[in-house]
Parts: sequence; C-alpha cells; structure tokens
Amino acid sequence: MTPLVASYRVRVPLALSMTAVMTATSMALALGLQTLHNLREDQGRDALQLGHAMAGLLVSALRQDDVWLAYSLLRGPDGADSQITWVLADARGRVFASNRPLRYRLDQPLAHTLPAADATSATASESAPDGGPETGAAARPANRPDTGSAVNSASGPGSSVSATADLGAQVLALQDDAAIRRLVHLPLDSEGTRVGDLFAVLSDRPFLARFYEILLGGVLVTSAVLALLLPFGWLWGRRMVTPLVRLAECMRRVEREDLRSLECPVPTGDDEIGQLGQRFAAMLGALSEQAALERRVLQSERLAAVGRVAAGVAHEINNPLGGMLMAIDTYRGRRAGDAGTDRLLDLLDRGLQQIQETISALLVEARADHRTLKTSDFEDVRTLVEPQLTRRGTTLTWSIRLQTASSLPATPVRQLLLNLVLNAINAAGETGSAAVRIDTTVDQLLIRVENRGRPLPPERLEHLFEPFAAPRGQTPGLGLWVCYQIVSQLHGRIEVAAQDDRTRVDVQLPLHPDTTDD
Repeated sequence: MTPLVASYRVRVPLALSMTAVMTATSMALALGLQTLHNLREDQGRDALQLGHAMAGLLVSALRQDDVWLAYSLLRGPDGADSQITWVLADARGRVFASNRPLRYRLDQPLAHTLPAADATSATASESAPDGGPETGAAARPANRPDTGSAVNSASGPGSSVSATADLGAQVLALQDDAAIRRLVHLPLDSEGTRVGDLFAVLSDRPFLARFYEILLGGVLVTSAVLALLLPFGWLWGRRMVTPLVRLAECMRRVEREDLRSLECPVPTGDDEIGQLGQRFAAMLGALSEQAALERRVLQSERLAAVGRVAAGVAHEINNPLGGMLMAIDTYRGRRAGDAGTDRLLDLLDRGLQQIQETISALLVEARADHRTLKTSDFEDVRTLVEPQLTRRGTTLTWSIRLQTASSLPATPVRQLLLNLVLNAINAAGETGSAAVRIDTTVDQLLIRVENRGRPLPPERLEHLFEPFAAPRGQTPGLGLWVCYQIVSQLHGRIEVAAQDDRTRVDVQLPLHPDTTDD
C-alpha cells in the first residue's frame, strides 16, 4: 500500500464517499424492485376484479355453449390491445374462448397451451370433489408459494365463482417466447358444479416502459444527491482527519527539532481526538521540562568540572608564579643593575602580576562576611555603573523592593550584581536599554537583569557561564564565570533566556544560605 493510500487523510474521506455511493445504490435498487413488485401487484389485482366482473356472464356462456358471447366478453373494449391474455376453459379442460384466438385455439387442450394452467385446474378439481368452491390453499400448486387469496362471490342465481390469485413470478414456456408471467386462476361453478375455469396470463411488458421511466427518474435523483453528498462527504472526512494529520506531523517534528522552539497546534475538545491532543501537549510539556532539567544538570556538571580544573591549574600556576616574583624582588635587593636591567625586571614583574590576577579570578570563593546585605549595597552598585552609562549612552531602569531581612553576605552579592549590570550595559550598546529588578519572597532574593540590544545567538547559551567563552572578535572575560561561581557557592540558581533582541538573567538566592565551605 502506497503512503498516500495508507494515510487516513485519504482513507477516511474515501470510505465515507464509498459508503454514500453504496447506500445510494442500494436504496435505488431497493426502490426499483419495490416499484416493480407494486406494479405487478396492481396488475394482478386489476385482473382479479375484472375476472369477477365477467364471471357471471361467462358461466352463462359456458352453460349455453355460446362461444361468441364468451369471446366478446374476454375481448373487451381494448380488443387486441388488451394488456391481459384471457383464456376460458370448459369442464373438460379445453379452451372454450380467448381474447387471443390465434394463440389459444378453440377446443385445444390446456395441457398443450398452458401446462401450468392445466395443472392448476386439475388440482382445483381434486380439492373440491363435492362441487363446492375451492380455497386458496387448494388452488395453489404444490410447488408454488401462496401469495394470493381465495375470493368467493355469487355470480347469479345458482352460480358462484372462486378466485385464487397466485401473484408470484412464474416462468412459463410459451410458444413464441419465454418471459416472466403470472397466472391468475378463477374457477367457475354453477349450482355446485364446476363448469369451467378462467385464466388470466399477466406480463411485465405493458408496464415496462413506465417502470423504466420511474427507474430512470430514480437514477437521476440518486445521481444528483450523490453529486451533492460526495464533495460534502469528502470535505467532512478531510476535516475529521485533519487534527490527526497535524498531530502525526507534530510527532514527527519532536525527534527532529528542539523542544524549546517546537510549536505544535494540537487539537482540543471533549472528543477522543481532543483528549489525545491534550495528552500529547502534556507529554510535550513533560519532555520539555525533562530536556531543560537534563541541560541544567549537564551544564552544572560541565561547569563544576571546569571549575575543578581551573582551580587545580590556578593552584599549580600560583606556586611557581610566586617563586618567580620573589626571585625578582631578591635580585633587586642584592644587586644594583643598570637602567636596562631595571626596565626588564619591571616588565617581567608587571607581566607576572597580571598573570597572578587572572589566575586569582578563577579562584572565586564567597567567604563568610560579617556585614549582611542591605538596600544601600544595591544603591552603591547603581552609583558605580553610572559612569559606564554616561559614556555608552545606555538607559538603565532600577526597581528595588526588599521586604524581608536577609543574612546574605554583602560583598559577593555586590560583585554578582555589578558583573551582571556591566554585562547588560555592554550588550545593550548605545541604542539599547537595560533594567534591573530586585525583589524578595518569603525565603528568596530575586534579581532580574534584562537588556535590549544585540541579540544573543542561541549557540552561546550553553557555554555562557564558562570561562573565556566569548566568541572570536570579542574580548574574553570571566564576569559570568564569576557570577556562576558566586551563585553556586551561595546555593542559588541562575538562568539566562534570550528571545530576539531581549536577553534576561534571573538569579534566585536563598535569604539565609549555608555559607560553610563544601
């Protein structure tokens, strides 16, 4: 099965369309068959009524042996155009008269012309030996269904007629052709004595034109209805399956795209598809949270490993570095050199001190501070960054609301906030803006630093807190590395989010941290 046919976007509309076609076809066929049955029933009923009307005079014609009278009655006003073939047989089972004299000749045995009529007449005679009127059950041949009813009516003084209508379809082999025929039999009695039988041979030929006209009208109506239903069924099927198709497409995108940027319009509602969409949306949320947690764990493990390596390297470098600085000082104290040597020693001393300061920056430690954090510390940071704001032309907005006392050490928090604000000012540039919001909850200090300016590439987010993680072309630094180390040692949490030209850093610090060294 090809993917297109296997898709429900084709199978469901096609199934609905096929169902509509099959239903319409079945209804048209059933209506056609019912119409044909009704036309046959009407023809048989008319034959019975006409036979009862002629029965009295036909009995008189049989008793008086008046063939012309019988022929005139059977021929009727329609003459040769009559839709019913009438055959009158005498008590001996021979043709007495017929409106088709060329086919059913006078004094011809019924067995030669109408075998079924002869068998029916014989059965009727055997079932009424006492000369009384026969019943429908006796008049029905043994191998034919009883679909008619026996009717007894007085035909005149001393005469009666019994009529049994077998209106089921029977195939009679006639002399000129073979066609569907029905046989209606009316036994004719006079004073308790069987004097003859009247047979009506019915054919579908007279009403076939009317039946075909009705059938054609039904086909046209059915086709018109299908022309309206098929597009509607196809569109309805597509509408029903569209939510499933979208859900399947979203499932395929889950394994290809990042869950953080994945946007899927899932179906909603109280039906099964809506419930499936809601469960899928909940699953996406759980997967996104799990992926975010895994990223945070990996980032924490990576930064912790980098911190351990950096601390080890810094300690290993500090020992020989201190020895080199001591050697320079010793050389200066013991021996007076010339001007060139002094310049060389000064150059070496400044270079080694710069290396020592850089290495010391990697060894961040938020030690216990006797002074706790206050609102004035945040105001000091605001004062310290004002020259940078004036020089770069960046707009800075402050919002400070400290409602809960804190035991956080002032020095590391000041350093943390200062680094974050300076980074935000540098990222905002001359045309950007920055905002600082500081708030407290019952047990946490919340710091949010936000800037609008140069967009932050997504690939930098995963390595933002690593030392010297600035891309090529920008000055590398340890500002965010120091921030991460301070937050970690204060048992807090720091997160960065970037969207378009907006970058936001959120810091959460417990108001009463455990500052014991790990």
